[in-house]
Amino acid sequence: MYLVSKHNAMGFQLQLLLQLMLYLSLDQLLCAEIDERIVGGTSVTEKKYDYFVRLRYQGVFLCGGSLVRNNAVVTAAHCVNDVRVKDLRIHADTINLKDKGIVRRVKTVVIPSLYNERTTNYDVAVLILAATVPNANFTAIQLHKTPVAVGTKCLVIGHGMTNDKEQDSTQLQEVWVPVLSRAVCQLMYLRVTRITRYMMCAADAGKDSCSGDSGGPMVCNGKLAGIVSFGVECADPRYPGVYTDISSVYSFIESTLEKYK
Repeated sequence: MYLVSKHNAMGFQLQLLLQLMLYLSLDQLLCAEIDERIVGGTSVTEKKYDYFVRLRYQGVFLCGGSLVRNNAVVTAAHCVNDVRVKDLRIHADTINLKDKGIVRRVKTVVIPSLYNERTTNYDVAVLILAATVPNANFTAIQLHKTPVAVGTKCLVIGHGMTNDKEQDSTQLQEVWVPVLSRAVCQLMYLRVTRITRYMMCAADAGKDSCSGDSGGPMVCNGKLAGIVSFGVECADPRYPGVYTDISSVYSFIESTLEKYK
């Protein structure tokens, strides 16, 4: 058992409370429905994030993803947990839903045994493509192997809703949000769900990922550090966006890529 002296524990709790007061009042914590979840961002008008792909299932836009190799995509497990692989496609080299880009079939979907559909814990999957994406049309994004420092501003991109009442965004959107401490995030989600060590949180006033952004990348320090996983509403100041922490699922991704060379 790990013990903390009362003096240290009280100081730690006070520090968390002071951080939390910057984001919300404790009496505003209300139970709400969790949804996969860009709000407050801007349109991407040039193909500068060529690692980004979108997933389509049975012809319908599904989620985002990131090319980590010319034949491998990292996305969220909840995006592909119940799909038929033969009906799944990825579209690369495109920033608009009306542009097909480079289309590839998916050969294999790998979901870790640790993924929990009910809690969305360990929300990561690797898609192995049936054919490679030409090297001239993309640059693989590197994985962030270490935890991201609190306060780091990270890029999130996706085709999700620009608010919680609109349709998915036809044009790719981008937004920058700062990383929050896991402890503060847990306090904010106290009556909703548990924030595990496989998750990280980020949000800023009026800025967030939203429904349709799931599976897409959170890029910190130029590397893939998170996967859009879930949240409550969109840009709700009481509930930051929750992302799968790449540093904590790195071994699964690397072992899968090694297995399916």
